[in-house]
Amino acid sequence: MNMQSQSSLEYSLIKYFSGKSTPEEETFVQHWKSQSEDNTFYYQKLQRLWFQRIVL
Repeated sequence: MNMQSQSSLEYSLIKYFSGKSTPEEETFVQHWKSQSEDNTFYYQKLQRLWFQRIVL
């Protein structure tokens, strides 16, 4: 994955976790997550970091 697509993915995930994603972005995130275990792991890692940031 190149740097631009990585940044784009992370931006989509942040919007998804914050509840500000469009229906298309939600579909993209759900589809991307289901494509591999690595994607699911990365999703869960960022989700934990996102919610830890809110709690702290």
